[in-house]
Amino acid sequence: MEPVCLVEPVPSSGALRVNPAALGLLRGLTRPLHVFAVFGPCGTGKSFLMDRLAGQGEGFPRSPGIWVWCLPHPTQPDQALVLLDTEGFTEQEGDETKLSRLFVLDVLLSSVFVYNTRSEGDPQRQLDRLTYVRDLPRVVRVLDEFSWENSFLLSSVLPDFVWCLRDVAPDPCLDEVLEATDHELDSALSSPQDSEDSPSSCVQRLFPCRKLFHFCSPRADGGHGKPPAPTDQLHPMFQEQMGHFKDYALSRSPKTMVGNRVVDGAFLADFLERVVDLLSRDEPVLLNELCSDLQEGSDYSVGYPMDPMGGAPLRRAAVSSAQPSVPEPKMERVVPLQVSRPALPVLAKVAPGTAQPGAMEEPMCLIENSPDGELQLNQRALALLQSVSQPVVVVAIAGLYRTGKSYLLNRLAGKDRGGFSLGATVQSHTKGIWMWCLPHPRRAGHTLVLLDTEGLGDVEKGDAKNDVWIFTLAVLLSGTLVYNSLGTIDQRALEQLHYVTELTEHIKVKVAGEGGRQKGEDSAEFVHFFPAFVWAVRDFTLQLELDGREITEDEYLENALKRRQGQPEKLDLPKKYLRQYFPSRKCFVFDRPAPRCDLARLDELPEAALSPDFLEPAQRFCSHIHQHAGTKTLPGGHVVTGTLLGNLAVTYVIAIRSGAVPCMESAVLALAQIENSAAVGEAVAVYEEQLEWRAALPTESVQELLEVHAQCEREALRAFMARAFKDDEQQYQQQLKDKLDSKRAELCHRNEEASSDRCKAVLMELSQELEERVREGSYSVPGGYQRFLADQREMVEKYQRVPWKGIMAAEVLQEFLKSKETVAQAVLQTDQSLTDRQREIEAERARAEAAEREAQLSQEMQAKTEQLLQDQTRSHQEHVQQLTAKMEQDRKQLLAEQERALALKLQAAEVLQEFLKSKETVAQAVLQTDQSLTDRQREIEAERARAEAAEREAQRSQEMQAKTEQLLQDQTRSHQEHVQQLTAKMEQDRKQLLAEQERALALKLQEQERLLREGFRGEAARLEQQMQSLRQEMNRPQDTCSIL
Repeated sequence: MEPVCLVEPVPSSGALRVNPAALGLLRGLTRPLHVFAVFGPCGTGKSFLMDRLAGQGEGFPRSPGIWVWCLPHPTQPDQALVLLDTEGFTEQEGDETKLSRLFVLDVLLSSVFVYNTRSEGDPQRQLDRLTYVRDLPRVVRVLDEFSWENSFLLSSVLPDFVWCLRDVAPDPCLDEVLEATDHELDSALSSPQDSEDSPSSCVQRLFPCRKLFHFCSPRADGGHGKPPAPTDQLHPMFQEQMGHFKDYALSRSPKTMVGNRVVDGAFLADFLERVVDLLSRDEPVLLNELCSDLQEGSDYSVGYPMDPMGGAPLRRAAVSSAQPSVPEPKMERVVPLQVSRPALPVLAKVAPGTAQPGAMEEPMCLIENSPDGELQLNQRALALLQSVSQPVVVVAIAGLYRTGKSYLLNRLAGKDRGGFSLGATVQSHTKGIWMWCLPHPRRAGHTLVLLDTEGLGDVEKGDAKNDVWIFTLAVLLSGTLVYNSLGTIDQRALEQLHYVTELTEHIKVKVAGEGGRQKGEDSAEFVHFFPAFVWAVRDFTLQLELDGREITEDEYLENALKRRQGQPEKLDLPKKYLRQYFPSRKCFVFDRPAPRCDLARLDELPEAALSPDFLEPAQRFCSHIHQHAGTKTLPGGHVVTGTLLGNLAVTYVIAIRSGAVPCMESAVLALAQIENSAAVGEAVAVYEEQLEWRAALPTESVQELLEVHAQCEREALRAFMARAFKDDEQQYQQQLKDKLDSKRAELCHRNEEASSDRCKAVLMELSQELEERVREGSYSVPGGYQRFLADQREMVEKYQRVPWKGIMAAEVLQEFLKSKETVAQAVLQTDQSLTDRQREIEAERARAEAAEREAQLSQEMQAKTEQLLQDQTRSHQEHVQQLTAKMEQDRKQLLAEQERALALKLQAAEVLQEFLKSKETVAQAVLQTDQSLTDRQREIEAERARAEAAEREAQRSQEMQAKTEQLLQDQTRSHQEHVQQLTAKMEQDRKQLLAEQERALALKLQEQERLLREGFRGEAARLEQQMQSLRQEMNRPQDTCSIL
């Protein structure tokens, strides 16, 4: 196809208008889309750049608005390439509103957004001309409820930002620098002190991936002006630079929307129409709400694929050959709402039928650490992690650089070769945080996520704060944290673990307040978020003995964490925070794995060449992690999947990049919004999937249909309850109920349609012979009316014997017979064998039969109404029952967390008690040396000190118990309140349904009364005529003689 105008400005108003023809072309694209949009100043060669991406000559015209060109992807045959060329802006004041809207459309529609400028003067000045980026957070939001955190939520859905700097003087050295930095845009920005509102700062804050590509003049002579038409006449360096740009652009993932859903052309077209409408009305674009509305009830071929294994639902047994053949009823399929993920690299090669989403053949960098210390997410790795729908067991390792962390993780992954890369020099090897997703070796249906972090204390880095953030992310993302060190656990090793003492300055629990640790945040609150702690001591050569007796590795750790009498408090801080924030602690000590000369090629050594004193604890370490490392959970016990873990990583990294302190409660609330919306969608998908296999329309009765709906609704609720969390106001459960009620109404309507279609098809076939006789005049003879009635009764009897007609059988028959009343009346009037009186009687009989059928339909309508009301009550009870079970589960989880917090408090109290006991000797010595006291007074003072200590312990226990009871009471009250509100809402819905059914029933009764009146009107007139005759006879004068 040739390029066509997609969005054009309306000259009179400055508004935007969508071209229906272009929308039709988009809707024809059923494959995943790679969408590239170009935006920039006029006269900078934007269209020429797009033409090069298309591999064509001159394709795009230089016209206003946005033009689209749909092409096959040159390297991905199963995907499509969509290019968007946008009109340029000028230095002079223009229609800023129109240009701002075009910019927003380019950003929202594209998977790669290209900002194209010329190199004139200071390059950063060209970037700062992109002032429209400032309005992006105001115009576009992800979640309306979290507008204050919209910037970092936006960065999780916005496309790659690529700055193409044109007509740069040829410089091979500059090309090498860009290649070395992987074309990172941030490394080229020269003014980090810019205000947060500057365009360059907005680009850094909003776009997750930022690249810079520069190009020399395309002309072979290096001059400016129109590029040469033949490709072979382009400047060789320009062709090489264009090749690098195309390689990068075409290797990116397809276009996705909120929830990482890959979209097709139909979705993109609908999305475009909705966004243009919102922009024209100056209303904000709420992405999560907009995408949910579009996905609900739609059949997009990529985001919501057909089940590849699903066939048509099983049909009922065929009708006996003795019965009249009738067309098969219309059978419907419900397409499950399954999310399609982009094809990702580095997937593990496993046996057919055992593929596990997210399993990786080798590790990938998840969080990159740029040379200037900026953390950023690798979008490919993030997409792979978010494709993991299973619960994850997350094990992170941290420690000083060059201490063998990567090798230990490779052992944990069960890999003798490959895996995390090992370094053999004094330089730190791992940069950032690397990720490896593997099937869990002992838990079916779980994914083991290993995180290898950059070594701490690297002398070449020079930024200690960066180390703190790496360690903080390891703590926040993991369920088990392994700290790796060399030698022994001595004071020096504890001082090197000073990052623990800084955790509360870089993490906050509550949303409200400023700075790091908030008022009222104690160690118990942090424990809810922090992982289990395992200390791996490498190259350990000492004997595990203490005071002449052997001790375990755990006892060795606990002894090292004890506070020493007389030790300054500052030196005790690492011990104190380890005890407080990591109540679950484990220790393993390892001998050196091989002689020093073999350490440089450790990953190449066979198992037999390793030291037995290393292999034995390594085996125990791996067994402990595989068996005891728990599934990653959020406060409240909600299980974390790979999708949730990826969203957590996005939230924390963006908070760190923006200079804010990561807030755990805020991250959980934002995740709950996204996850609960997804839980509603998943529950609806489960309902439709269950319905696809359980329902075969039409059903013989309403009760049969409602039983199928009830089974599907039950499974949908289970799926929702399993995934949803922190839906404290039952907002999302109510959304699900509304959707399921709508699905039930839609199902009833479809069932009626299917039944009506089948019944009409049956009657059409059965009535052909009768209608043929009417047309031939076979009944226009004496006695023809009785023959007509007999043939009609025979047809009705055959119709009644046909099975699987569904719930509309009587109503369709009534409509059919009513439509034939004119024919029956005509046959009746032409039957010369009948007297006028007989004709009247026959007509009255026909009307009476019609009235009787109407009465039967009314009874069926009443029964249907009662069944629907009963189903509404059942649905209410099902929702309440599952909500109650969910809240009981949450209550138990809360109780378990509070018991864990209480145990932590008691543990801290024991430490305090030990400290006070250690001071008792001093107090006793002072007491004994006080000559002013008698022996009795000394006894009293000692008893008073013991009583005060006991009172303090009792008070602490009472406070903790009261807090636990208060939390449980609040949760019980909340449960009762929400059940009451849910009950009230469902009762309101039941009354509305009852009112609607009563109105429908009243209409049926009116129709029945009308037919009854018409049916017996003739009989009443005849009786009235007889009575009149009798009265006249009685009033006539009588002849007396005749009487005598």
